[in-house]
Formats: sequence, C-alpha cells, structure tokens
Amino acid sequence: MSKLDNLGKVIKADLLVIGGGVSGLWAANRAKEFVGRVIIVDKGPRDWGGLASMAGGDFEAVLPGENAEDFVNDLVYYYDGLCEQDLIEEIFKRSFDRLKEYQRLGCEFLTGPDGKLRGIPQRSLEHIKLYPAKPNTRGGPDMVQGLIKEADRLGIERLCRILVTDLLKRDGRVAGAIGFNTINGEFYIFKASAVVLATGQGGWKSSKNMTSGEGMWMAYRAGAELKNCEFAQVWNVPKLFAWEGQTKLLPLGARFVNAKGESYMDRYSPRFGANTDPHYNVRGMAIEAREGRVPLYLDTSGIKPQDIELVKPQSGWQLLNYEKLVKLGIDFFAQKTEWMPQLVSSYGGVVADVRGRTLVPGLFVAGRVRCIDAGVYMGGFALCNTAVTGRIAGESAAEYVRSNKPFQIVDNEVETLKKELFAPLGRTGVSPKQVLQEIQRVVFPYDVCILKSEASLKTSWERIKRIKRELLSQMAARDPHYLMKLFEVRGIAFVTECFLRASLMRTETRAGHYREDYPDRDDKNWLKWIVVSQKNGELILRTEPVPLEKYKFRPTRYYMDNFIFPKS
Repeated sequence: MSKLDNLGKVIKADLLVIGGGVSGLWAANRAKEFVGRVIIVDKGPRDWGGLASMAGGDFEAVLPGENAEDFVNDLVYYYDGLCEQDLIEEIFKRSFDRLKEYQRLGCEFLTGPDGKLRGIPQRSLEHIKLYPAKPNTRGGPDMVQGLIKEADRLGIERLCRILVTDLLKRDGRVAGAIGFNTINGEFYIFKASAVVLATGQGGWKSSKNMTSGEGMWMAYRAGAELKNCEFAQVWNVPKLFAWEGQTKLLPLGARFVNAKGESYMDRYSPRFGANTDPHYNVRGMAIEAREGRVPLYLDTSGIKPQDIELVKPQSGWQLLNYEKLVKLGIDFFAQKTEWMPQLVSSYGGVVADVRGRTLVPGLFVAGRVRCIDAGVYMGGFALCNTAVTGRIAGESAAEYVRSNKPFQIVDNEVETLKKELFAPLGRTGVSPKQVLQEIQRVVFPYDVCILKSEASLKTSWERIKRIKRELLSQMAARDPHYLMKLFEVRGIAFVTECFLRASLMRTETRAGHYREDYPDRDDKNWLKWIVVSQKNGELILRTEPVPLEKYKFRPTRYYMDNFIFPKS
C-alpha cells in the first residue's frame, strides 16, 4: 500500500468533473464519448442537479434561419461593449443543437398553434428571445433528469457529499484534487489527467441561489485568473416567498409601481419602463426607497388571461410558494405584491478561452463559474450557456486527456494539505455562520451593492479586511458538515474582496456596475475588463482592453443610454 493510500481514499480517473449541475453533466457526458473513466464529484446530494433543479427551464437559442451574429450584436449593445464576442457567438451557434438535444432527452418547450416554438422577447432587445419550458417550472428538473439518464447510459460515475477543496498540480499542470466527505469526514485523493470545474458562481447565500464561490477561490489559488468581479446579481424579489419568472412577467405586461401607484421605471427609462434587466429595476427601487416612495410592488394586472398560463407555477418549490400566497388570501395575478431588491451572487468568474481552457494546463471551466455576463442578464441564457460551455469543456478536456499522460502526485504535498484542511475540525473558535453574517452586513447595504460610491466601498473594504484578520483564521467546525460551511465562507470572503476591490477600481458606470460618484460611461479609459490574479500570494488587479481589433463589432450604441438616473 502506498503512502497516498494511507492518507485517504485514492480514486483514479481520466477526467474529474467538479460540480454535478447541468454544466458538469454536459461536460462529463460529452467527454465520456472519447475517454475512459469520467467521474463527477459534487458536495450536494447525489444527482440533485445544482441550481437547474430549481429553474423553470427557459432556454435561449438561435433558431434555423436566424443569424448568430445578430444575437452577438445585441449583446455588444446590452453589455455596453464588455462582450466576449467570439465566445458569445460560439454559444449562440451551438444553442439550437443543445435545445434539440434537451428535447431528445425528454424536455418539452412551449409551442404555438402552428407548432413552432413560442418565444418571449427579452430586455427590449431586437433578436433575443427565451423559449419557455412546458409545463412551466418543470423544465429545469426535466433537463437534470434527462442528463442523468444519459450519464447512466454512458457509465459515468457520480460521487456525492464530497467537497473538493484544492487542486493538485505537478510542474504547473493539474494532476488531480483533494476533498472530504461532508458527512463522515473521509479524505479523498483524486488522480486525474484533467479537471473540469463546473461549480457555479460565487454568492452570498441570500436566497435559493446558494452558491458560495469556493470553485472560483480554488481556481485562483491554482493560478487561474478571474474577471467581471465588480458585477453582481442584484435581483428584485417578492417580500413574501421567492418567485422566478419576471423575465416573462414583465414582457407580458407586469410593471413595478411605488407607494403612490406610479410606474416609477417610466421615470428612469421612458423607452423601456420596467421591461428591462433587473439591475436597472433595482436601481430604481433603491432610489425610490431613498426618496421615501415605498413600499414597492409588482402589479401583474396587465397580463392577459391567456398569458397567465405561461407563468403560473405548475410544480416544485414555486408552486409551493404560490399556494402559500393563496392561503394568505393573495392572488398573485389579480393584485399587487410587495417586492424588494436582494443581492444574490457574483458575476465574476474564471478566465478561459473559447474552448474552456484556463491559464492552468489541464484545468477547464464550464457554466456559471466562468465569466460572461457584464452584470446584466437575459432570461434563459444561463441554461443555454451551461449546456453549450459544458459540452465544449467536455470536448476540450477529452482532447487534452488523450494527448497527456497523468502526473504522479507528491505524497508530502497531499499530507500537508490534509493537515491544513482538517485543522479547524473540533477546535474552539468562531462559527462559519457568524462570519457569514458579518460579511452579509458589509455587502448587503444598497450603497455597496446597488448605488456604489467610493466612500461606501472603502468603508466596506476596511470592514472585510478586519473580518479576514480577526475572524476567518479563527473559524472552527464541530463536524465535517460545518467544515464544509467553513470552506464555503472562505470562498464567500474571497468573492467579496474581489467584488469590493474591482468595484472601487472601475471609476465609471457601465452595464450592471453603477457608481453614483462616477455616473457616466468612460469609453476612453474603461472599455476594459478588470482581471484578478495573484502574485507572491497577494491578490492583484489589472486591466485588459476589450480586443476590438479581432472582434466583428465595435460598440456604437449602449443599452445604459436608455436610462436617466439622478446624479448625486
């Protein structure tokens, strides 16, 4: 028996996929067509499917007869120029094939009387539509189950309740990973020729989107770079019970109103009103609240009766919440319901090329853990993105595996990492929940995550430095489950640092990033991405210009110009 076998359970694979959501499943299923042993490892229950298991199933696609370049041009406009045009074009070119594949796997999409897919326009954009799943709210679970059946057919192994904490490298190349069982604490050592990271984006555990960022943190420590970290998903949500589907509700006639009954977004965008991205709507919410015109409501009375069936929950968690409203005497589709802003997750992610390859040889990324959105979002794009980038990463990783033999893992390195991993277990210290709540208090205020300013961001950054200095190193875990929570909080702290520092650095307003002290766009200095990397153990930020010389479209119009927010 080798020393590694004495340290923990050793598992060998050609390809290790970290994350069992739809992007991980797409990557594993595709890679299995070319290589031998493919293993998916996930920290959640077996085959739970990640966030897609709670998604409605809406999908964006370029249908036959449409031109993917038109869709790219829409996003250059929508993202205010910060668009990876080559990657976006590849996603849209492959989108219809993935929709057809979902149909083959048993997913249904809504069609009209003519039998054609029924699309709902998104964000007042010219070409982009989402195609609703049928029945409403069942699409995501159906997608997950279809991909799992395919994984069973292909013989893909899936391990659950294991949190991967560190990537192993040899001569600068990925050689595997380590982790532990979050129930019994068993230590795992994975030997793999390549790794696909599909862990989802970082976040602050504020709602059903419970991502925490340990995947971003792990890739960063291994030498990968991040970008788009100044952008965060700030959603408008009901005060009572979560609800998904405003991407359909608003185009079909819903609107946001203030305490006076005014459709207040008409003030900030006479052209679009509330039929726009949530990040513009929450800016309006924050300003209305600051001016005292609260509470704020979603008024669905403008939705036509025949369209209600498109958005009325049919199953799952959303149906449960709808039934709770009914018990309280609230008819969601006949009266106003109170809504509010909520910080959900980071749009930052791992930098990779069109093939999903990171700067670390052997490390590939898929889905939401890589960065695409510039802080604004269209309904259905996440499921399109995860399907296409998952499949691409699987193809690329398989090609890499077939041309690269695995490295031997260094025993002493694994032994050191194991000691560090389990050091907080059983000791006396600060609970992960306490630290998480401290971080949430820092980042949740509206002047930090919505209407940003130098003063509020600097104050928050000082508070995070104190949390890192005084609390992070003092965290303790009483059992393996809370050790998982501890690693999640470390990831959340890292994501928060990236968000605050990048938000401070971008001294302008663009797409989902709004600085009250710099309310105008600055194309001369800021048609650039902010890239996060490390040097000598320190987090550093630099800028990287959008490479317009190699892209098809130069920005000539900007989505943000359709809005007029008061200047401080």
